[in-house]
Amino acid sequence: MSAIVRRRHITAASPTPEKLGNFLRHLEDSGSVSLAAERTGIARNTVYLRRKVDPAFALGWRNAIELAAGALRDAAIARAHEGDDRLLMFLLRTLRPEVYGRVARERFFGQTHSG
Repeated sequence: MSAIVRRRHITAASPTPEKLGNFLRHLEDSGSVSLAAERTGIARNTVYLRRKVDPAFALGWRNAIELAAGALRDAAIARAHEGDDRLLMFLLRTLRPEVYGRVARERFFGQTHSG
């Protein structure tokens, strides 16, 4: 068996379910794998390897990232409403590209407009 295959097996030295749960909670709060791993005391490469071999952990990771992205989106929307015009335009282009994105601007202004 190659060293690469052996490293992917979950072993007794693997993080405990409690540590993995804490990692996912920190990932949900921060959206940052590095920060979540650091706060949990697990190496980044360990969580990336675990995600490859553990479908339940991979699902938890996806859910944590979705929740983190939603919280960041909500915070950005609140800031945009408070007067951050650049952020407001970025959010509109991201959330409604068919109306505010590049293709829509080109359709409205024509191909020569560079705004």
